[in-house]
Amino acid sequence: MDSPQDLDFVQRWASAMTRTTYVPLERPDIEHRLHEFVRRLVAALVEEPVRLTVATEVGRLLVEGHFTGPDSLGSTTALLGPHLLEHPEVRGIDSPAHKVVAVLGELAAGYSVAMREQVLDRQEQLNRALLSAKNKAERDLRASEARLREIFAGSALGIVITDVRNEIEEVNEAFATMLGAPPEELTALNLLDLVHPEETDTLRECYARLLAGEIPRIQEYARFVDLTGEPVWGRISASLLDLQGGPRSLVTMVEDVTDQNLLQEEFSRQTLHDVLTALPNRQFLISHLERVLARAEPDALITLCHVGLDGLTVINHGLGHTAGDFLLREVGRRLTAAVDGERAMVARLGGDEFAILIENGDETPDPGALSTAISAELTEPAYYRENGLAVSACIGIVQRIARHIVVTELLRDADITLHRTKSTGNGQWSLFDSRQDEVHREHYRLAASMPGALEMGEIRVEYQPMARVADGEVVGVEALLTWEHPEVGALDHAQCLSLANETGLIGQLGGWLLDEACRQALLWQEEFEDAPPLVINLTTDQACDPDLPRRVRRLLDETRYDPRKLWIGFPAGALVRSDREGGENAALLRELGIVILISDFGASYLDLHCLRLLPDAPVRISNRLLAELTAVPCDDTVTSEAVTGVVKLVHRAGRTAMVGEIRTAEQAEWIVELKADVVQGPYLVPCTDAQAITKALRDQRRGRAGESD
Repeated sequence: MDSPQDLDFVQRWASAMTRTTYVPLERPDIEHRLHEFVRRLVAALVEEPVRLTVATEVGRLLVEGHFTGPDSLGSTTALLGPHLLEHPEVRGIDSPAHKVVAVLGELAAGYSVAMREQVLDRQEQLNRALLSAKNKAERDLRASEARLREIFAGSALGIVITDVRNEIEEVNEAFATMLGAPPEELTALNLLDLVHPEETDTLRECYARLLAGEIPRIQEYARFVDLTGEPVWGRISASLLDLQGGPRSLVTMVEDVTDQNLLQEEFSRQTLHDVLTALPNRQFLISHLERVLARAEPDALITLCHVGLDGLTVINHGLGHTAGDFLLREVGRRLTAAVDGERAMVARLGGDEFAILIENGDETPDPGALSTAISAELTEPAYYRENGLAVSACIGIVQRIARHIVVTELLRDADITLHRTKSTGNGQWSLFDSRQDEVHREHYRLAASMPGALEMGEIRVEYQPMARVADGEVVGVEALLTWEHPEVGALDHAQCLSLANETGLIGQLGGWLLDEACRQALLWQEEFEDAPPLVINLTTDQACDPDLPRRVRRLLDETRYDPRKLWIGFPAGALVRSDREGGENAALLRELGIVILISDFGASYLDLHCLRLLPDAPVRISNRLLAELTAVPCDDTVTSEAVTGVVKLVHRAGRTAMVGEIRTAEQAEWIVELKADVVQGPYLVPCTDAQAITKALRDQRRGRAGESD
């Protein structure tokens, strides 16, 4: 059922078309045809991807339907754009503005191609008519002249007849209208005088080649200048008219394509500029940087600042995206103001990231002063509906000599520098460091290749026993990841988790670890009555995954593994998060009979709250805290006293204190004095494969059997 808005729009469109040109159809037929065009365009927009060929076909059909007045295309795009954006079916798609612009561009392109074909057909018809008139000149000169005069006067194309020196002898009304002057004023001029100075030499050469017989006709685009000085774009087709018995003349036909050219320029501008801020986009920045490097002196200094805003999400969520968009536009203006006076370009790279490219001069400030100026501009509040909005920004700066710059590497280095800067906190800046870059590059290279490594079997599960300090009895076996990288070598569990977090692989990798470890632990459970529990420590993201309880429950159902033999460590930070997702997951898993450990305890005073949330859960001291210890703990009195205090606190709460990462004999002795309950670490028992754990359990069983004998 068509809405009143659609019917009203079609009527307005039909009125605009009939005002600009004659369409040989009744008004209801015109409205019906335009209504069908609207339906096809809406259907093309809501498809994914957008069917741009439909827009091209609609443009062609407009020309075939004789909707070809001087303002037909302009009126069509001006009316269609707002209507499509407000159409109920289009509002629900992603990026409607970009897609509507693309559809209008394809419509204009199809329209232009059809118009060009129509004009070329008309030109060919005219050329045939002129040739026919020439052949019949001796037999029927006056009749031929009458026909030519009718064609000349009635043509929609501008026609100019000149002598071989391009002096204008006669113009038709269409050409005079195009340049906004009476025909008699133009006949006193040279045709090349009406052409833009930048293109005069090119056209002069073309006419010379035509007269010399090197080319049969001229087909070029050229800018004319009307009597007010405004440019008029024309498509030129010129040929030599060599009448028998008379002087040679030149016939130049001009199609006015100013509207199409302006529309194409606007589409090109939108392609190279950010729609929201009107700043150059990444593509334009890259092109500009290439031009800068092409003209710069080899020793010229180039500065690229990669600016990332802090807290834009807070504004979007708190005041709405309209406020966020306002702030982004304001940031664009302020960044431009911060480098006023410099040879600089400010671009928006997308989201909350901007770039500033500076061609350094004698007065260009150093990176510290430049960062201070940028921060000062951004932190000054801008008022939106009585709300003073401001953001800080992190800035990654790369300075390099022009001859050493590779465009892609410069952009990548700026991006990595910004990423590193953001990790230090809000409102910071840093300069590119080649040594740190090597570390980060290697880290990102490993992270990017990790999914393939998991697929190829380079990542495996290893196990590390956890022993009771009192008697050395194994009370659990922790499942850990190891990546045997063919070039770098073995990467441990912590490194694997860090890399997985970079690529978003942590969910898949954590689920795989849980599946693999539980299936192996099931084999131990079936073979050994006293098989030690399986211990798996989660990251914060894993612990707060809403799907965690369902995944664990499914795994237990599939394997029939005893849930009491499964110990899952929840980071203390995940248990005390404000969204409570981690605490709820821990409670659901406890209901299944799974033992919950509080891991990474002692890194924050908020961790104390976990002792109330999980009254009977064992506590594992934070590895980050233990990593601060020296090889000889007694030499590090501050950290050792801190660990001692945490262990005493855990004991006072009636919990089991678990300590890992024991790497030296001195640390092992100190842990005994510390009276920790459970320990593990590479000094005591290094990580090993499942077969080694199985053998150790069998040896332990045989030893017990020997003692009983």
